Amino acid sequence: MAVNNLIFSRVDDRLIHGQVMTAWLKVYPSKHILIVDDKTSADPFMQKMFSLLVPAGVTISVESVDQAVKTFGAGLSEPTVMIVKEPLTIKRLIDAGVDIDFFNIGGMGMSAGRKKFFQNISMSDEERAICKELTGKGVRIEIQIVPAQSMHEVSSLL
Repeated sequence: MAVNNLIFSRVDDRLIHGQVMTAWLKVYPSKHILIVDDKTSADPFMQKMFSLLVPAGVTISVESVDQAVKTFGAGLSEPTVMIVKEPLTIKRLIDAGVDIDFFNIGGMGMSAGRKKFFQNISMSDEERAICKELTGKGVRIEIQIVPAQSMHEVSSLL
């Protein structure tokens, strides 16, 4: 399903990270941020915390993958930036029929099972395999922490 008004998709395991999100919203002007994460969608405290971090004039919603598939199916009514914690979420959305042909990786820190992938981006073997699968299907994946930094194509790093 084609998704009108999805103007930027980002993987960042911090989800909303104040100054970083403000910088991206200058590049991709949006009135809405959609966080897609099963765990966060079930955590009212985290939802409230993230709602306090968005710039004035920007709304936020937090949805599970299943909820987001329905939201995308119904259509986005305004320019929207989507943030997810991991590439698996993007894969699940694509596998459910959501048309995502590009996403940015901006924050994937070191954690159990992850190894350094590129600069301060870490990935597990499963995450590398997902990125390889998605790039093989024509999805463009870029690493760029903030707009002022250089962009790097993930396909050239796999």
